[in-house]
Amino acid sequence: AYYRAADLYLSGSHSDGSSVSLLEAMACGVPVVVSDIAGNREWVTPGENGWWFPDGDEEALVEMIRIARKAPKGLSAIADRARAVAEERANWRRNSRKLLEVYELVSKAEEDSL
Repeated sequence: AYYRAADLYLSGSHSDGSSVSLLEAMACGVPVVVSDIAGNREWVTPGENGWWFPDGDEEALVEMIRIARKAPKGLSAIADRARAVAEERANWRRNSRKLLEVYELVSKAEEDSL
């Protein structure tokens, strides 16, 4: 309910892997503004499904918020693309099967090497 009530998701994290809150916001169709760190770059394409700002640069963060506010119609399209990315790439049912396959391959390789 909180994500759906939001106009924008902001994260100024200095280090993060794949942020669960970022994926939740995207899955709820919330446009995102996030720091330019590896975990965020994996999920966000600037101008397509959100925006990055240089890590630690408060003025750039403010500018990204201004850009987002100036494009209310564009926000809808960005929100739709954010949701599509989350649905496609953060699908736990599909990804958990892939992860299990990798674990099984590694386990078998370890057994074979013993």
